[in-house]
Amino acid sequence: MMSQKIDRVSDNLDLNIREILGIPIFGGAKREVLSRAVEVLGSKDNKVRLFTTLNPEHVMAAIKDPKYMELLRKSHLNIIDGIALVWAGEVLNKEGVVSRLVEGLRVGMGVLRGRYVDRVVPGSSLMEDLVKMAESKGSRVYLLGGWEDRAEKTAKYFEAKYKKLKIRYCLGRPKYKNEEVLKKIAEFRPDILLVAYGMKSQEMWIGENSEKLGKSGVKLAMGVGRSFDYYSGDLKRAPVGWRRMGLEWLYSLIREPKRLRRQLEIPKFLWRVVCYDVLD
Repeated sequence: MMSQKIDRVSDNLDLNIREILGIPIFGGAKREVLSRAVEVLGSKDNKVRLFTTLNPEHVMAAIKDPKYMELLRKSHLNIIDGIALVWAGEVLNKEGVVSRLVEGLRVGMGVLRGRYVDRVVPGSSLMEDLVKMAESKGSRVYLLGGWEDRAEKTAKYFEAKYKKLKIRYCLGRPKYKNEEVLKKIAEFRPDILLVAYGMKSQEMWIGENSEKLGKSGVKLAMGVGRSFDYYSGDLKRAPVGWRRMGLEWLYSLIREPKRLRRQLEIPKFLWRVVCYDVLD
């Protein structure tokens, strides 16, 4: 059963929030996200605030899974980590399928020119920003999950770069049972928990274990997908030019064609946005 400790808590979050296909999305820039993170780290209660970096795959998964939708609706901050969500926010300002198609083409051209990229907060970049913040504030960071030894490599990368950082890691499942994982986290009492269990699974795990995580000192929890792969050095990030256009997903697809099945959710998402009042 989903814990009720995951909570948006309000904190004046109505500013810059709008719903996209039923999910409240925060439209602020990265500096505003980090400002929210500072507030969360300063909280005195034992609640975990879930930060989720969303792309169209998350949204489509939530549409198919009511429990995941419920979790994302309760998430403290759903952050735009996909240019398609920026596109959707613009297109949904129009009424009617034809008007949204025309607007979609206009916005799409702007996307290719890099016009909207400052409204995207890549989860992999945000992860390092949170680590840097943790070092400056004396907060503790815990890395959970990832493939093989990538959590360990990522921890060592950050330790070398941020000398005063307090950080630990654990491979997590399937090597360790859930009770063992929670015990390790409780022993370290981290302020920030970064979970790499894969899209949807990582957020659901945080939600299912939120009460115990809160009692273990965790204030901010975020799913980070494949970010450990980048910082461990096992996977190359897209060149800056691709990132400036918000097309990191396309670069990853070209390098790893096996991701095509997952990326097929993007055109489904775009069409659902254009036809949302017809389909829903």
